[in-house]
Amino acid sequence: MIIKETTNLDDIKAILCNPDIYGCISDDNSPLRGDFEPPINDKYLYVGGFVKGGIIALMVYHDTEKETECHLQVLPEFRKEYALKFGEQALNFRGTRPLIAEIPDLYKNVLAFAELQGFLVYGRKGDFVKNGVSYPINLLRYSP
Repeated sequence: MIIKETTNLDDIKAILCNPDIYGCISDDNSPLRGDFEPPINDKYLYVGGFVKGGIIALMVYHDTEKETECHLQVLPEFRKEYALKFGEQALNFRGTRPLIAEIPDLYKNVLAFAELQGFLVYGRKGDFVKNGVSYPINLLRYSP
């Protein structure tokens, strides 16, 4: 697997707009999958995982006022073999700002994966609304 920064919109959308992934990361207020446009600007960094020349994973870093928030996605068929390795190596691109993640209670498996990668829950905020059901959002901080 090759892990590198990417600004290729087709690669970014291949991951973020994949039906399985977009179905999880979008909430009831998100645009339709076909209407979603990933932000491309100096506040976002996209790190792709590539196998045999094709993108299979993406780490999205975006700067907030005080921290950097990250989101990791791996295509379902590659998770078992590559997710852990991709997560570990993509964290090398994180920079020096405090690193956080937000994971709704709905996704217990994602929360467990983040904890394996060195994230610790430090609080909760608001709700993630999916199919009319509200789920608390866990706030996590990277603590290697």
